[in-house]
Amino acid sequence: MKYLRGFLVVLIGWYLLAFLLQGPIIPYPHAVFLHLVSSMQTSKPYLHLLFSLYRIVMGMAFALLLAIPVGMLAGRTQKLDQLISPVLYLLYPLPKIAFLPVFMVLFGIGDLSKIMLIAVIVFFPAAVTIRDGVKEIPFQYLELAAAYHLTAKQIIAHIVWPAILPRIFSSLRITVGISLSVLFISENYAAEYGLGYYIMNNWVMAQYVGMYAGIVLLSLLGLSLYIVLDGLERLAIPEEAR
Repeated sequence: MKYLRGFLVVLIGWYLLAFLLQGPIIPYPHAVFLHLVSSMQTSKPYLHLLFSLYRIVMGMAFALLLAIPVGMLAGRTQKLDQLISPVLYLLYPLPKIAFLPVFMVLFGIGDLSKIMLIAVIVFFPAAVTIRDGVKEIPFQYLELAAAYHLTAKQIIAHIVWPAILPRIFSSLRITVGISLSVLFISENYAAEYGLGYYIMNNWVMAQYVGMYAGIVLLSLLGLSLYIVLDGLERLAIPEEAR
């Protein structure tokens, strides 16, 4: 219901803007939705959506594979934290899109460079928040773990992992919007599929209805990712722990 209300607000604002401007640059929403349905057999926008989804999901997966162990090591070992944290703080503020040419040289002009760019964007906030989550574990928990002779695997599974899981979901929610923005830019280079390519290709050809159809799909992709993350969080974390 909350998403429906938000959709109605955007839709009403869109209709008002299209009515006031009365120009092709802002088409009416119904024209965009009709174009989106009719173009499924011709320009196949769903393929562009699937390619963008693949790139962003793979980027997030690669980022977490690195961020989880790095954040846990920095949070549990002070000497490693003194080595890792300055590197994170130095590179975190840099605009990652500036590294796109570097990634294209290192990983080629295909999907891998785009995936790695998304991975870098997600990695830094995830690693920092995971490190902070580990550091905030009460010392008494670790004392109890030592008293009961828990193994390192048991400590990670029953103490560390529950502490960092909410942090992981928070960092992913924070970075979804940024990742989509950077993905849009990266898909304008050496790409034949992707919502970024689809939007800009329609813009170049002055097909504004098609351009807005791509923007709608990009928005729906972002909304779907947020819904999936919220659902996974509810499944992974008990209500009382959130």
